[in-house]
Amino acid sequence: MNRRVLLVEPNYKNKYPPQNLMKLATYFRNVCKDDVRFYKGDLKIFAAQLLLEEFFSDTVDKENLFAPEKNDAARKFWRYEKFLLEFIKTGKSSLLEFLSEEDFFYEYTLKKLHRRFKGNDFPTFDIICVNSLFTFFFDETVTTINFVKKFLANDGKIFVGGVAATLLPEYFEEATGIKPHIGLLDKPDDLDKQDDIIIDTLSPDYSILDEVDYKYPTSDAYITYTTRGCIRKCSFCAVSKLEPEYKDHVKIFEQLKRTEEQFGSKRNLLLMDNNILASKKFDEIIDEIKACGFTKGATYLPADEYFVTLKNLHAGFNDRAYLRKMIRLYDELEKKLPESLAGEFYSVREKNFLLSLVSVSKEKIFELDDFVRPLFEKYFRRNRLTRYVDFNQGLDARLIDEHKMARLAELNIKPMRIAFDHIEQRDIYEQAIRLAAKYGVRDLSNYLLYNFLDTPEDFYNRLRINIDLCEELNVSIYSFPMKYCPIDDARYFSNRDYIGRHWNRKFIRAIQAIINATKGKVGRGRNFFEKAFGRNLDEFKELLYMPETFIIYRLKYEDNLTEKWHEKFLSLNVDERIEAERVIEQNKFSNEDISVVTSANIRELLKFYQIRRS
Repeated sequence: MNRRVLLVEPNYKNKYPPQNLMKLATYFRNVCKDDVRFYKGDLKIFAAQLLLEEFFSDTVDKENLFAPEKNDAARKFWRYEKFLLEFIKTGKSSLLEFLSEEDFFYEYTLKKLHRRFKGNDFPTFDIICVNSLFTFFFDETVTTINFVKKFLANDGKIFVGGVAATLLPEYFEEATGIKPHIGLLDKPDDLDKQDDIIIDTLSPDYSILDEVDYKYPTSDAYITYTTRGCIRKCSFCAVSKLEPEYKDHVKIFEQLKRTEEQFGSKRNLLLMDNNILASKKFDEIIDEIKACGFTKGATYLPADEYFVTLKNLHAGFNDRAYLRKMIRLYDELEKKLPESLAGEFYSVREKNFLLSLVSVSKEKIFELDDFVRPLFEKYFRRNRLTRYVDFNQGLDARLIDEHKMARLAELNIKPMRIAFDHIEQRDIYEQAIRLAAKYGVRDLSNYLLYNFLDTPEDFYNRLRINIDLCEELNVSIYSFPMKYCPIDDARYFSNRDYIGRHWNRKFIRAIQAIINATKGKVGRGRNFFEKAFGRNLDEFKELLYMPETFIIYRLKYEDNLTEKWHEKFLSLNVDERIEAERVIEQNKFSNEDISVVTSANIRELLKFYQIRRS
């Protein structure tokens, strides 16, 4: 078909690569033979890049690209990519000072491209697919969808899908005019296609991650599922809407094998299952994970990135990604070389136009392989590393028993994640942790939901239970508090400002301030915990009312201002204390807010809350 396909992830920060777009890349590239492109970043920069590519395509003599004496455009432009890109965006004439009077044709063409940029006249694509993630990225995602319409060919199609689009389809349609795809890509006729391919079963195309500057923290992992859906219908959870049908076993062995053959081996196995312990084929899944190379004590040798890149360039697989990756590998190699050799390597690259993506060619890369390969083999040492399994969405403590824990312990799990969302599940949770310790699992983690139906006291007690278990069982439990916010309420799409029935604005800010100071997690160590959250419930409640600045910069202020605040806070009589707490809970401390308070003692106390972080 040779259609031009653009896959877009909005420019928000996220940890995990977009699996659905990676599978779409496999479908469009391998099945449909389309020209597939992935982008994540500033779409205005992308628009300028497309126009610059058009400029080089129209002006550079491809046959003589590497013979500068025969190709004026190549000689003049290959090293000025950043200037040209900026000129297309801004039209600043000073950026073209390197041009001579004889280059009027090139200058005319570049000015024409700048006018096109200002007029949103960009190169187009036949199919555009936009991913969505969390609902609090709603505004960013809508902005992205509406912008990419400028890249759409006259008879082209835009598809929108993913988590937020599935949860909020009517809102997305109202804001963009595009009716989103709901749910997984698990039906033959998804995206109006006419074949029987189930896109959700395809192996992800990891090469697209090398097309963008954005670096996903978990890119060195196989990211997949061994089950789909969940047997639970928790009111705070979206899984029942995203994956309504529970599937006992999605086989992964062949998928991981294909990934390794095409893209090289990955270190870890990141499983996004929502409730693997509910599977009737749990033992089969554990056996398959072990067969994939993730048994207890498993190690692996990192992939030879140079070899993988060269192999895919020879195969003509996603040249756009692997030419870009080779430039990056050259840059990394140059930094590792001794100074004299680094200079020689730079000269060789410069002579062969291998310093810039604009001028790089596969032919020159292949020609220099005999020179470059020994350098990579000598200076890119690959050491064996321990590899881990991460059941990233967590394990259901209610389904853990002796047999299942014994089987889980056969894997290199780090960390073992077990949710502890309700204090009422304390006994079940503690039993699961004790079983983990019994079978030698020492690295644990959990998600702690708060601001839902719980109280602040419940939240503190769950954290303290983990501290006590760490000491008793000699394990490490890292807790990750997660603030509840309704996923389908338009009032909270952007600000996540929801306040639970037992919480208030100040308490929420206090917890966020404490978590900010602990880098988002709460680890083992009683002294650290009691310093951060208090030695008991009374101290914890005082922390909730403490000025936010004092919480964040505890060590800086605790010997002077914090002590003065504390004295003032305790000096209030009963009625003043009730009134002061009511005001503080609103978390509004402007001069106007303070001036309406009748008590002079309370007004003096509230002045502490006006001290800013700076």
